[in-house]
Amino acid sequence: MKKIIIKLALASLTLLSFATQAVTIVSPTVSYNGHEYNLLSSTNSWIDSEAFAVSQGGHLVAVNDAAEMAFLNSTFGRNALWIGLARTSPTSFAWTNGDALAYTNWQGGEPNNFGGNENYVHTYAGLGTWNDLAEGSGYAGDKFGVLELTKVPEPSEIALMIAGLGILGFIMRRRQAGK
Repeated sequence: MKKIIIKLALASLTLLSFATQAVTIVSPTVSYNGHEYNLLSSTNSWIDSEAFAVSQGGHLVAVNDAAEMAFLNSTFGRNALWIGLARTSPTSFAWTNGDALAYTNWQGGEPNNFGGNENYVHTYAGLGTWNDLAEGSGYAGDKFGVLELTKVPEPSEIALMIAGLGILGFIMRRRQAGK
């Protein structure tokens, strides 16, 4: 039984890796407000785009205010974009990265959950307004995911030097106290 479970798990991981291999990064990294963004290749699969973003250490973009939406629209907006917003219940959505949903930019009449399975969100090309959409839908043309990574600041040489001197001082005091 244990061997069957292991084989099923490996088969699932293999299928997941094949699905996410179809998505790639197609733009140079662009920085904005402490985050880095990349345009992902076009796919009608929000799930594949999010899985690839997670494999890169991020998520599909969480749009937290109008300024960030304007940045995304001016940088990548000639395309319809998958964003990291997904339906969590019939009436609510959440960002996949865990950010609070404090800003929305729905197109008029949206979200409407047409057909009862519109669980993922994309932007309309050129407009930046949002629409809920079913996984795999070709509606609104090709959609490109936007990978968002939070920049981790590199420690400066001065900070490292100060930390090193502090540790050295601590060691020297312990040695002197032991005499």
